[in-house]
Amino acid sequence: MKDRNKNVTVIGLVLEDIFADFSKELISNVRNAIPESEHIRLVVLPGRYNGPFNPHDEIHAYNKIYNSVFQVGEMCDFDGFIVHIGNLTTRRSHTVDESLMADFKKVPSVFIATNIENVTTVNYDNEGGIREAVDCLVSINGLTRLCMLGGRPDNYDSILRKEIFIRCLEENGIRFSEENFVYTDMSVNCEAEAAELLEKNPRAQAVFCVNDAAAKGLYAAMNAKGLVPGRDILVFGFDNTLMATEMIPSLSSIGCDSTTLGQKALELLLKKLHGEEAESAMIQTRLYGRESLDYEMYDYTVKELTAASPAFIYRMFDDCFYRYRTEQIGRESINLRRLFLEFISRMLMTQKNRYMSLESYQEISRLIAVFFEKGAMNYTDAPKLLKSIERLQSGVNSVMSNVMLNRLFAEMKNQAIHAISNSNIREMADLIESRLMMKDFLISGMLHSGSAGGPDAREKALRAVSKLGLHDTALFVFDEPVSCIPGRKPVYPDTVRLYCVTKAGTMFFLDSKRQSCPISKIFYRNELSVRCVGFAVFPVFYMSSLYGYLLCGLTDDIFNTGEYLALQIGQTLYINDLQQKLLRAGGPEPGAE
Repeated sequence: MKDRNKNVTVIGLVLEDIFADFSKELISNVRNAIPESEHIRLVVLPGRYNGPFNPHDEIHAYNKIYNSVFQVGEMCDFDGFIVHIGNLTTRRSHTVDESLMADFKKVPSVFIATNIENVTTVNYDNEGGIREAVDCLVSINGLTRLCMLGGRPDNYDSILRKEIFIRCLEENGIRFSEENFVYTDMSVNCEAEAAELLEKNPRAQAVFCVNDAAAKGLYAAMNAKGLVPGRDILVFGFDNTLMATEMIPSLSSIGCDSTTLGQKALELLLKKLHGEEAESAMIQTRLYGRESLDYEMYDYTVKELTAASPAFIYRMFDDCFYRYRTEQIGRESINLRRLFLEFISRMLMTQKNRYMSLESYQEISRLIAVFFEKGAMNYTDAPKLLKSIERLQSGVNSVMSNVMLNRLFAEMKNQAIHAISNSNIREMADLIESRLMMKDFLISGMLHSGSAGGPDAREKALRAVSKLGLHDTALFVFDEPVSCIPGRKPVYPDTVRLYCVTKAGTMFFLDSKRQSCPISKIFYRNELSVRCVGFAVFPVFYMSSLYGYLLCGLTDDIFNTGEYLALQIGQTLYINDLQQKLLRAGGPEPGAE
């Protein structure tokens, strides 16, 4: 067993649902906020929201076993936790029980979006953004028939957002009744609830969705009725996730103003780990206007355009590329904010000086190309960027029309479209490649599972994992599967085996003498890839048998594929063990006629 590396700090990020866009962005924000000077290993423990027990709901039973991943937080050594599992003070203990909550509190911890007492919390100031949206709808657009597609009645933010929305309406002299409100489970699967809200309110002018996921359900219900968000009914959501920018039309949404929940939570946790005081924090919010509810914070005035001050250009960048402020800029990375200042200031000085040389035009064109090549579109959404470019171009032309300047604006639009197109092509290629890899994995696992070979049979079956194309992973397997029977507390062994790791896509199987280690020390194994600042932990199980855990590096795609891969590995282990039992019992060798 490897000694614990004292230079590594292991932080657990406990989540209710890794598949939700909110959770994905929370992970990204925490990961990107980790200072380079800190030797931190982020470990994500992703569970599932599991509602009240229903004996006829197979998914409930599955989720119950899946949520055993939270017990990793109880068994393993963590230096601190960031916890986002909603409101547990309203008898909501379906996802994680109180005994595990006590374990999370044994070490320095910060809790996100909750009203748990006597702990350090980071919450949204829900009121700021909601009030801004209501003022826009009522004072600017003159609307009076406003509805809300709400969340779960046991969710802290859901409760607050409803209360604030009603209060803001009443302050504007607008009556709100329960007919204007429908509860949802806060997921994208709420089309039926959204349809119910529309049926109750056929003359609705605007709908506030408790989060962006619920807004997606509303979009589907509106589409079924031939209604278009932003034209027939104004719509806005909450959380300002990437989903909001990808919806058609793009969704206006309330989000953090300057600091994200994840950034602040990590900041407070690091204070605690360094022995400093850390007080609970409230994150300010604002409305990000898009196509579903047109709203602009400010205009680009002629005075600001002609002055071309760095402060004005940086404000323009922060407004348009709003996600960039959550990015941790490494020493070797290009500072996109500084690059934007460079070419925009040159363009604005051109209209101020009323002259641009060919050399200057070519250099600005080169800088624009570099800006988009280095991923600028990852930090904005296309409709907002194109609209911002048009506003800037219109403002510049109102001072002085310049052919070369207009060509550069056109080039910015073309580069943005080109970057989006390339991204879509890469995503499609990655999807096809992942399907081919999964096919190879299933074939390889089928050929080797249950093959004769005694103690080496399991390793032969697990070699199929190399076909999955995983980049930075570690597979820990128990000598015997742990039984996870509902109603009984699982009995875990003290040790577990690190069977294999992948580093940069290459798989390594460990010698049997090096595999075993205390389960409490798995996140301190030296074999784990140092390229990753963090891993997500997925339980490897089949039916009620828990075989171990798959640790996956925090890549963008692993949030959607990690659980699926762990399930396939669990099935492979189950089939292998079952066939080995048949062989030991004197049954026919697998594949024999």
